[in-house]
Amino acid sequence: MKIVLVSNQRRNINGIGNPIMYRMCESIQRDERVSDVEFIPFENNFSSLFEIRRKTKTADIIHIHFGGFYVLIIWLFLLGTHAKKFITFHGTDIHAKSFKTAKSLKRKFKIKLNQYASFLTIILFYKTGFVAKEMTEYVPRYLKRTLKKKSFIQKLGVDYNTFVPMEQSKAQQILGLPSGRYILFSDISNTTIKRRDIAEAIVCSMGHDYQLLVMCGVPPTMVPYYINASTFLLLTSDEEGSPNIIREALALNKPVFSVKVGDAPMQLEGLNNSAIISREPAKAARTILDKLENTYTDNTRETRKSILSFDEVNKEIITLYSETL
Repeated sequence: MKIVLVSNQRRNINGIGNPIMYRMCESIQRDERVSDVEFIPFENNFSSLFEIRRKTKTADIIHIHFGGFYVLIIWLFLLGTHAKKFITFHGTDIHAKSFKTAKSLKRKFKIKLNQYASFLTIILFYKTGFVAKEMTEYVPRYLKRTLKKKSFIQKLGVDYNTFVPMEQSKAQQILGLPSGRYILFSDISNTTIKRRDIAEAIVCSMGHDYQLLVMCGVPPTMVPYYINASTFLLLTSDEEGSPNIIREALALNKPVFSVKVGDAPMQLEGLNNSAIISREPAKAARTILDKLENTYTDNTRETRKSILSFDEVNKEIITLYSETL
């Protein structure tokens, strides 16, 4: 079984695209049912389209991640190929909540164009996936019947070979940080949606013992060090789909404190050392401090391996590929 994975995440200056997609690709390749799998980052040019078409001609499955208008262009470019077409939505491509905070008409138009293009691909593609069940609520009613026949939930995961626990002091040393208690805040793209202002206010309410460690624009290989160097992960976003940073923190046995957003409540359900917090900084700080007084007992790296490890969760999507063929 040959598979082509595609996403609209452009390569950075080092030639690397979305790290989650690369880790997904590597994990799928380890499954004995898959003979070949390749990830192609779409770069909004004709060379990307020709590369995708060339690879798809000999593939059994093409699976596009992240919706938007670019998917319609790829669909048109793939007319005449026989690979089954899958798409998985990851968040704003369906709910388009960033429309409310967009400042320019051009940006608002682009957000809505991508959202309605995503709705159209639900009709055009063979299978439609969502990284969180909650996202299906944003699909228009007139598409519900179509969606019922072809939808699936695709769980994301963590590469356990990359995300390995280490001593907090050692991770801080590698990052060149003074010894201390750090609260990790992930804002890779430096966007207002992540609400760094709320995170800063929460840390301020917790007192002088904690510092906010902002992870922004760092190489993917450094992410495990940032998590290991921190006491816990703090998430305060206005919108999310299924934040993978939560899974990565849990895979490294770190508590997670998140506002109610995306599927964060589901990811943290049943945990003793993590919690859903208020968006009111003082109230959130009290919840966090109360939880931190308790001894850490969750050991999520082991107790939740079956739903965190990419090698485990990818078995479901590969089974779906096999059943499709």
